[in-house]
Amino acid sequence: MWSFSLFEEEDLINLLQRGFLEEELVSLVKQWEYLSPAVQFALIKHLRSVPFEEHVLAKALGVRRTTAKALLEKDAVEFEFPGVSVEHGKMIRGIAIRDTSEVFCNLKDHKRHITPLVEYLRHKGVISGSLGVVFDSAFVGNSFGLSLTLSFLVKRLPPDLCWSGAVRKDGRLVKVDALDKKSQVCQKVGKVLAMPFHLQRLEDLAQWLDASFVDIPIAVSKDPIRVEEFFERMENLQNLRHIHRIDPSSLVIQTGRLEGALWQETARKFSRLVKGLDYTLGRRLRAHVVINGPISLAFALGILYGHTRPSVIYHHNNSERRYFPIELQNTREVKEHVEEYRFINFDLKEGGPELAVVLFLAHHHLVADVESFLKNQGIAADILVLTSKSARGNLDPWDFKLIAKECASAIQSVKGKKAYERVHFFFSCPVAIAYLLGVAFGHFDSGDIWNWSKERVYQKVLDLEFLRNLVEEEAETPPRD
Repeated sequence: MWSFSLFEEEDLINLLQRGFLEEELVSLVKQWEYLSPAVQFALIKHLRSVPFEEHVLAKALGVRRTTAKALLEKDAVEFEFPGVSVEHGKMIRGIAIRDTSEVFCNLKDHKRHITPLVEYLRHKGVISGSLGVVFDSAFVGNSFGLSLTLSFLVKRLPPDLCWSGAVRKDGRLVKVDALDKKSQVCQKVGKVLAMPFHLQRLEDLAQWLDASFVDIPIAVSKDPIRVEEFFERMENLQNLRHIHRIDPSSLVIQTGRLEGALWQETARKFSRLVKGLDYTLGRRLRAHVVINGPISLAFALGILYGHTRPSVIYHHNNSERRYFPIELQNTREVKEHVEEYRFINFDLKEGGPELAVVLFLAHHHLVADVESFLKNQGIAADILVLTSKSARGNLDPWDFKLIAKECASAIQSVKGKKAYERVHFFFSCPVAIAYLLGVAFGHFDSGDIWNWSKERVYQKVLDLEFLRNLVEEEAETPPRD
């Protein structure tokens, strides 16, 4: 019989994983006590993937046959956590098998740390028996508890986060030592150490991580603004800071006066912030958006936010000095075609191979200006004018979704009858309607977005091709603390 303890650890694991030790598995298991934790970890994982006699494993591990059978067959979770009691620190992996008939651990000193986790998971109805846990490295302390229990409780843990903390049998979270050093270990593998200890109980953390949607404020403003002005759930900002290590100040994009390249820079910042948050939150972002700036920008940001994510856009009523939230849980609310137009009228004036869309829902009379501008620019275009049936400038915020849907429907109806080379947008409407129309319109057309400047002339500020490129860029993670 070979003495497997004399093998180089890496070589032995490699042979095992490549299937070269199948005829020696019994001998290898019988030498369990002489194997390193890394080999024991790899061995248990391998035995769970091949037929193996439970009585052989039970005798080698000194456990009941029912426990050995569970180790081979029962469902398991894998987890990892940063360890700094080992040389230079490292990420330690573990596998936890549910419903063994007794607590088992290849590192026997840690059975006492596993027992309260078993009590907690039993109380929550997650397991009915005990746990069998195998680690790939030796370490000291109970900081693995948070990672292990979360792996059972949460369906999909954020892939960029590490966990280090203890859990009491009643679910209380306990902060552990050396978090700064553990954070450095996580950084070496491209991850971030979560610090959820502002929460008292594990249930609060699991609820946050498993929520269908996560409400996060985003403000784009020409003037200084605080998210507390429109967003009330401050606990969400605490979770964002401590769990995901994202500074809430990064949720505000202050633009100042938009000129020249600042339009594209602002659009790029917004797109990357939204994508980064959505990635970090596991595609669960529901942004609460305030836009204090040009209507043209709001339309562009609606395009960038996209039609696959829910959002809440806020309309600020100056006379009442308050924000009205307009929820868009399902984007079909603004994208569906309508047969009957209750809120808008639309008129199409033929003029060329391009299309100019004019939203005339507010006080600024822009139709004559647009017609004159297009003529002076030599743009031959059909002109689609969308106007409200009720008094302009006095629209009910609760009707904004329906108004945006009718505007989007009218545009698509016109486009369906003629293939336009480019689409041009001109706005006189509430910011929130422009944002909702952007969500509904999408990013697939070619065209330009025009803005009425202080010089009383239209300027092209963004084109749809640029926005489409931003939409198709890979997500970037938002800035961390």
